[in-house]
Amino acid sequence: MSGQVLESLHDVVSAEHPTYIGGGTDIMPLLKNEVRDDKDFVFLKKIPELHVLEEKDGELIIGAAMTLTELAESALLNSRYAAIAQAASLTASPQIRNIATVGGNIMQDRRCIYFNQPHLWRSGLPYCFKTGGSICHQIPNSPVCRAIYYSDVATALIAYEAEVEYIEDGETHRTDLKSLIERHSVANGLACHEHLPILVTRFFVPAAEEGERSGFYKYAMRTTIDFPIINFALRCGGNRPARLAAGALAPHPVVMAETAAKIDSDATDDEVIAQAEDELRKLAMPIKEACMTPAVKRSLYRHVAMLLNLRK
Repeated sequence: MSGQVLESLHDVVSAEHPTYIGGGTDIMPLLKNEVRDDKDFVFLKKIPELHVLEEKDGELIIGAAMTLTELAESALLNSRYAAIAQAASLTASPQIRNIATVGGNIMQDRRCIYFNQPHLWRSGLPYCFKTGGSICHQIPNSPVCRAIYYSDVATALIAYEAEVEYIEDGETHRTDLKSLIERHSVANGLACHEHLPILVTRFFVPAAEEGERSGFYKYAMRTTIDFPIINFALRCGGNRPARLAAGALAPHPVVMAETAAKIDSDATDDEVIAQAEDELRKLAMPIKEACMTPAVKRSLYRHVAMLLNLRK
């Protein structure tokens, strides 16, 4: 195992076979439990190009090395992009938020109750897709990994229709964040040497409009310390259609377009909640999680109601 602390984007892009590290809060426990075996690390937090938070040319620009604490405490985000600040503030513990970066939070590993265990615990099971095997212990007849993606910040950024800039094979690309996360999700369901060799650099959020409102809601066993059991982010008001996203339900966040349309209509809150429950039954995966059956998780779909006061 080796690591480099680089201070320019040019040097980072020139590194061979790197695993990019922001704060390292996601990958270090995985290395400890021997579920990842990355060898060559490139640490990014000292690169100035990745540390920016500003509104410019009709967009909010967020550098990938911004910490979650910086996002949570930003006056700009709290006043104009509340869902993003709220999502960052509800991730993990204060100590982790002080270290963890938004880029690392977005590119985090997917998790399940079989994968995220010490090596000794997993030694009695066949290797799963994420450890180089050919089975998903969550759904044994599945041809792919079904581990869940738990980022809180991703749900909020997707509700804001964020785009992402990244470097791959020496070239800079920009695409919608939802598409990149879906691509990352597929690669992340394989052994770590097959993960995407990309460097996320910046996120772009369309500038908030006059009268626009947003909010984020998270349900977890121990509030912020745990990964979400479910989360929702809603952006509404202004002159754009409402946008609603949900996370911790599948290998990537899901956009609830039908429910968002109901939010923009004259439907009552009860009708919106009923639509949300119906839509999530189609989008969410019926997977057992720690201490929770799929049936219990479905009862949490109604928690979308916690954001419906933003309609008014």
